[in-house]
Amino acid sequence: MSVIGRGGAVIAMSGGLVASMGMASQAAPRSAANTEAAPATAPIAVQPAAFAGGLIAAPQTAQAGSASLTAPVAATVSFESSDFTAVPDKVVVSAPGGKMSTGSNVSSSFGSARGASVLAVASRYIGVSYRYGGTTPTAWDCSGATKYIFAQVGIDLPRTANQQMLASTRISRSEAQAGDLVFFTSGGSAYHVGIYAGDNMMYDAGRTGTSFSKRAIWTSAVSFGRV
Repeated sequence: MSVIGRGGAVIAMSGGLVASMGMASQAAPRSAANTEAAPATAPIAVQPAAFAGGLIAAPQTAQAGSASLTAPVAATVSFESSDFTAVPDKVVVSAPGGKMSTGSNVSSSFGSARGASVLAVASRYIGVSYRYGGTTPTAWDCSGATKYIFAQVGIDLPRTANQQMLASTRISRSEAQAGDLVFFTSGGSAYHVGIYAGDNMMYDAGRTGTSFSKRAIWTSAVSFGRV
């Protein structure tokens, strides 16, 4: 909605019509001889819209002192004085030791739709070569792959496997959903990360000489995280 002022309003209506409404900006003193109360607002007049310079011009109403108003064609009318700001639907995960923050009311769980989106993106990159330190589909390592893939659905992960584990919300294996992260751990730290695909499967970039693929999780020494 676009706020266009307190003195009046122009309302775009169906059929190419506009309605103009004039409102007194302040109360006028009533004459003692005037025995009929003045209307609080002007009557609504509906006439064909006049286009000039990309604007709809509202014709002046019959009531004296009511100024005509103009508004953009796409505008709607509001009598509220507050403004609204759009919030992007993007999730940003902080650096090591930080917590996930969101720019909107996004659930901590992917749910079926978001998880499916992550898997759909991951499936596009089957066959990408492994390269330690790589971060793009030219060649990447395990955390480079997860960081890149999650960025495609609006989620910014930290760079390394252990940083990604620290920034995610730990969940049990039974709670894990497709699209969650699976971390391979040793001594409490993550040395490898993949994207859980359900049914004990994952997408990951393994090691030098291999390529990005979907394969079985081969060990029980894993933990799961959600962002």
